[in-house]
Amino acid sequence: MPTATINSTTWDESNQQARKPWLTIRPYYLVRPSKIFFPVAVTFFLAALVRALREGGPVALPVFFVSCGVLLLCMTYRTPEGQKRIPSHLSLELYFAVSAVILFSLPAAHGVQSTFISVAAGLAPLALAPIAPRLIANKKRLERVLIVGDGDLASKLCRALDADDSITYRPVTISGPQPENGMKVDYNGLDEIIQRDSITRVVVAERDAESRRKVATALVDLRLRGLEVNDALDFYEEMFGKIWVEVLNSEWFVYTSGFRHSKSSVFLKRCVDVAFALLLLIATAPVMLIVAIAIKLDSPGPVLFRQVRAGLFGKQFVIFKFRSMRSDAETELGPRWAQRDDNRATRVGRVLRRFRLDEIPQALNVLRGEMSVVGPRPERPCFVEQLSQNIPFYDLRHYVKPGITGWAQVKYRYGSSIEDAYQKLQYDIYYAKHRSFLCDMKILFQTIGIVVFGKGL
Repeated sequence: MPTATINSTTWDESNQQARKPWLTIRPYYLVRPSKIFFPVAVTFFLAALVRALREGGPVALPVFFVSCGVLLLCMTYRTPEGQKRIPSHLSLELYFAVSAVILFSLPAAHGVQSTFISVAAGLAPLALAPIAPRLIANKKRLERVLIVGDGDLASKLCRALDADDSITYRPVTISGPQPENGMKVDYNGLDEIIQRDSITRVVVAERDAESRRKVATALVDLRLRGLEVNDALDFYEEMFGKIWVEVLNSEWFVYTSGFRHSKSSVFLKRCVDVAFALLLLIATAPVMLIVAIAIKLDSPGPVLFRQVRAGLFGKQFVIFKFRSMRSDAETELGPRWAQRDDNRATRVGRVLRRFRLDEIPQALNVLRGEMSVVGPRPERPCFVEQLSQNIPFYDLRHYVKPGITGWAQVKYRYGSSIEDAYQKLQYDIYYAKHRSFLCDMKILFQTIGIVVFGKGL
């Protein structure tokens, strides 16, 4: 059987080719997001919910949610230089888990006493505030990243890092000049810089196949010694929680990992959808009654709004929502995207959309199997046709059942343009690749924060 070997002659020839050209490097200090607390958070949080429902009745549960939401709003931290104040990567997992552990471990109580216990459990982790910056700034969580590439791909990646406040970073001082757009080195000197300046990760942001080959030749020894090397697309996905659609091609969808949905996972998701939809309808029944009365008193027209949307595999279905706009909203100008300060919205409708209460009736769509609790938001067929012509791979989002809430909804603002649809598509593809029970739970946790603090618009 033929084998492939690298002899000394081939190695020397490759290195000779790598000595002549130059490439650009840009160093960063980055904080690694932590994922170790989330399974613990889910386990204890679900146990805490069971206890709150059993002992505290209908009062303790919403109080617990509100107190946890206040906690998340308060818990922020600063970068090592103290220049930015941004939400902690650890807050969602660690603080929810601590709240749930406290609530679950306290003595049994009922009625008002249980409500006070819920408040205490939700706010107690505020005691962690003084040590949170130390957890984040720990040197074990910092890494020195080197972005390598001469073309527009490297420049766009660096601009994305600079512009995103959710990414904690600071420049790394390396030997030699530090121009704003990076410094030039030859391929043969790349391994020397990596070892001398303790670089822990190299990101290859280069489209040209020949340049990628030369970078690989320069890094192969260090890679086999343990250096972490990422493609720009994979690094972008890890840091931003979305897929870089601009640099995608059809081959990526075929050969990348993820996008798995076995029969057992589909069945589990369906069971969770039905259980959650029933719980949502039962728990919010009093709220829905009040909303229905308010809509009727505020403006003429039906309480429920029905509209055709594109669902799984592009199949059309009728979605149910509480009506938040005038009945004649599209009579004059026809279909158009809803906007943040839409003059078509009623007074009650603005409140409903702010707290996402208009989405509650979609639990009926979930029970009918047309939607899931978590998934990409379904779009109107007229907009789907327009977006498919302007955004590459847009139709691929229809390979996942649409949801009441989704990764794009908790990560991106309210969309009202083609650019917003493009940004949300990147999150939708990310969800399609990584969807799982734990991923759905994380999205639901973040949706709770959006509802509690009225960040729906």
